Parts: sequence; C-alpha cells; structure tokens
Amino acid sequence: MNNLLCSAVLISVILILTDAGCLTYPNITDANFDKDCNGNVVITCYEGFKMVQELECVEEEWKYQNPICKRTECRYKFTNVTGLRPYSHKGSLVSDSAECDENCAKDTRCSTSAMTGGTLCGSYETPIIFVSFDGNEDRCIEKCNEMSECKTIGTEMDFFCVLFNVTLDKIPVIMKQTYSSDHIVAEKICE
Repeated sequence: MNNLLCSAVLISVILILTDAGCLTYPNITDANFDKDCNGNVVITCYEGFKMVQELECVEEEWKYQNPICKRTECRYKFTNVTGLRPYSHKGSLVSDSAECDENCAKDTRCSTSAMTGGTLCGSYETPIIFVSFDGNEDRCIEKCNEMSECKTIGTEMDFFCVLFNVTLDKIPVIMKQTYSSDHIVAEKICE
C-alpha cells in the first residue's frame, strides 16, 4: 500500500479492556467505567452518545486511535395533545439565583431550581430537570440537546421552558394541562 493513507471509523456500543496491567483508564468523556464478572473494564457511553473509534493506515499498518463517546443526532417528535407545566414542590424568598441554587442543593427532593420572579425561588423535583422562565422554543431545544438525560421538552410561548428526564407518557398527570396553541411539547429521539 505504498504511502496510501486510509482511515475507517468503528462504531460500538461498548469497549472492553482486558489488559490487567493498566492502572488507569483511558481519557474518554461522557462514558461509564465498570468491571464485568471477569474483572475486565467495560466502558459504555452515556445515553445520547455512541462510541466511535478511528482506525487509520500508517506505514502500511492499521493503527487505532483513542475511542470517544460522540453525541448522537437527535430530532424532536412534536405533539399537540397536551401542554406541560412545571409545578414546584417548594417556593421560598431569596436574594438572588445563587441562593436559590444553594437551597436546592440542600433539599433532597430538589432536582433543579429557578427564579420565578424578582425574589421568588421555585424548587422542582424529578422528572423535571431544568426550568427557565423564558418560553423561547429554540433555546429550550438547545438546552435539551446539551443534557443527555433530557427526554421531553415543554414550553409555553414567552413564559417558560421545562425539561424532563422521562418520556411524555411517564410525566405525572398533574404537570399536564389542556393543549393550546401557545404550548410546544416534544420528545427527543436520538439515533
């Protein structure tokens, strides 16, 4: 293959490392490292990511590059069956958003918090994972894409964006409301 450069991309769901002499794991972000029954290290990408490993031909030999967990491509399935609303399990008066976040960190039920007014802090529990009082659909989708655990979005035009870590059918009924044209509800589907 006289100086012919070639490359390939290998895609896998998991990577198993069997070299027992290695004391450190490779630097792979967005992945879990576990051991199987035989003591082998099993690396799996987080949900919303897939493992990709490059392979290239160097001096007539195949050389593997370090694997990476690459974000999968996602699309959104929109519905006009229901609207979604964030209900906080607790509200408190605070001086700023840092205090709001601090209160959430101390509350075992709180998964995220948001300022709902000048000094009012709302604390939310799962399946809600993010709330913003900005109903911009594009920013809401962008935030969902940043969070691999995000599965469903709900917005109400110019009012709020709420992200859930479950599919629409698993969202509690109390958070669902009658659909109106101001609502946007979509499930994230990643392939």
